[in-house]
Amino acid sequence: MKLFNPSTANGSNPAEVRPTIGFLGPGAMGAGMVSRLLAEGYEVRVWARRASKAQPLVDLGAVMESSPADVVSAASVVIGCLLDSDVIRELYLGASGDDGIVAHARAGQVFVEHATFDPELALEISRSLNQRGAAFLDAPVSGGPSGALAGTLVSMVGGSTSTLRAVASILSSYCAKLKHAGEIGSGLRLKLINQLLVSVHAVAAAEASALAINAGIDGKTAHDALMGGWAASTMLDIQMPKAYAADYSSGGASMGGLLEVQRLVSEMISQSGTSSELLGPVRRIFQSVSNSGHADDGFSALVLHYLGEDATGRRSVETTLP
Repeated sequence: MKLFNPSTANGSNPAEVRPTIGFLGPGAMGAGMVSRLLAEGYEVRVWARRASKAQPLVDLGAVMESSPADVVSAASVVIGCLLDSDVIRELYLGASGDDGIVAHARAGQVFVEHATFDPELALEISRSLNQRGAAFLDAPVSGGPSGALAGTLVSMVGGSTSTLRAVASILSSYCAKLKHAGEIGSGLRLKLINQLLVSVHAVAAAEASALAINAGIDGKTAHDALMGGWAASTMLDIQMPKAYAADYSSGGASMGGLLEVQRLVSEMISQSGTSSELLGPVRRIFQSVSNSGHADDGFSALVLHYLGEDATGRRSVETTLP
């Protein structure tokens, strides 16, 4: 697929100019992606609802645009890392269905959305873009804000092979792995499976952490032993030291943010004809802790479901933590 590049529309040799990248939603995840793109030498045009959020990226060399439409006009590849299905529908399709950024798309442009959202909405956006000669990829990522900054994200991609091939070198600026899952919506469905595992592992890690704390086991000893064998998991590695330290900071990945995704997982399970014995109880624990004032906290706050709000005073067993 040949990309449209406004900077080469005057007839200059397109091989001499790298495509201009537009980026919508440079938040906790997106900021790391944009910084990696800038480090690779791409011209990046950004837009954020709160301009102050993107100022550090402007300081690194990004160009701030005043509207999403301006980003689309300036770029040949438009990348989004937005909040959820509602925000994505509003931004891409608009309130009336014809006043979103899709209405400004041109033939040859590629749109890539890294958020985790409704796979059916991805199909709707893709069809609308195709009518204008543009292409779409749903490409949710796993690895968190730290992975974006380090360039180690894994992206699960839905869309055509040729479209992915056209932008693979761009996405590889911050993704260590690009896994083509199939047609539009497939990347999102695979990400929802990923989030099912993340949710279950997070609650399991909280339960294990609470049990170790209440058993009076030293935090570093518990962490090192459990991470050394079959019990090891990324969520345990992240959550156990923070649970012992009563550190519930989100690091860009909050419990409240996962609640909407868990609803999409539940819908996918129902539509697929399979069942889950785990998701229901896990969702209730996430909801309970979020409702108690921890929606903006990280997954380590799940330990409070087992320890209660007086958990800080129960950590006399801790020593040095990794």
